[in-house]
Amino acid sequence: MNEKILGSVYIIIAVLIMIVWFAARWFFVYLVWIIAIALLIYGAYLLFFRR
Repeated sequence: MNEKILGSVYIIIAVLIMIVWFAARWFFVYLVWIIAIALLIYGAYLLFFRR
């Protein structure tokens, strides 16, 4: 039963992502930039400031 719920949740999320992709492609561009900048900051923090 748990796998069926998880599968349907994945399908719903995929459909929502496709709808947002066709409605507002600029949103994904900003989302990718925000994720990349966050990963850069977190990676620099782990390399230089964490002991």
